[in-house]
Amino acid sequence: MNIESKWLEDFLALSNTKSFSQAARLRHITQPAFSRRIKALEEAVGAELIDRESLPITLTSSGKIFHITARNLINQMNNSVSMLEELSSEETHSVKVAAAHSLATFLALKLSNFHSKSDRKVVLNIEAIDVDKATATLEHGACDLLIAFDNERLKLPPFSHQKIGSAELLPVSACNANGKAIYNLESDGFVPHLAYSLDSYMGRQLEPIISGSKLKKVFVSSMTELLKIQALEGNGIAWLPNYVITKELKEKSLVVVGQKHHCVPITYYAYRYHAALHPGGESVWNKLKELNV
Repeated sequence: MNIESKWLEDFLALSNTKSFSQAARLRHITQPAFSRRIKALEEAVGAELIDRESLPITLTSSGKIFHITARNLINQMNNSVSMLEELSSEETHSVKVAAAHSLATFLALKLSNFHSKSDRKVVLNIEAIDVDKATATLEHGACDLLIAFDNERLKLPPFSHQKIGSAELLPVSACNANGKAIYNLESDGFVPHLAYSLDSYMGRQLEPIISGSKLKKVFVSSMTELLKIQALEGNGIAWLPNYVITKELKEKSLVVVGQKHHCVPITYYAYRYHAALHPGGESVWNKLKELNV
């Protein structure tokens, strides 16, 4: 297999712009020449990487898998050149991490004291994103690592995964002036529900418990932090991950209501492509192994 590095850079430019003409301008060559180089790359790897029938163009399934490999190869080549030029001590490795909204802040705190074991500086670039969009971000090769909840599809090749923690969704309510919960799941009266959207991961996990209950939806969001704010304002009962309400439970600004069977266990994982990451990415991946509790 004979692959030129400029073909990989062409492919990355095309995947970013989704346009042959725009990518050709970025690469400072004519569009026909650019198209021939992309075709040469496809012939070298033995697979179609670009779906030319869609507008804007998209990557094929093979293209999505190859994208992360191409980006890592370019990074590794650039890193090697930098080391040979004795600039490695000043080099920065940006590690792109996509994380489910409720896990992003939690993850940032857990990695706040992270330092690479090498002499290179590692910059964590954590983006909070909707769970389903985060999954697509990894599949399209737009991030190095994904931190999200249990996903059977991402536990299969070409992905790798590792469990980094477990938690519970706890039904909570704000308290009144007497320190008692404003709302309770056992109440026969009106019980306002601060709900996750049904198409969100949390909403899907809670559906068996919510279905058939007397709860009345008064607010819906896919974002845990918004539901937490509403709960603290005393606007209803919300199911929140225990790791985002540790302080509130301790201070008793929120209290758990209902019984043990109302609590829903959840597990979160780190996901990646099986292909090797750049050194910074591998360092963060190894650090995440230490978070499993």
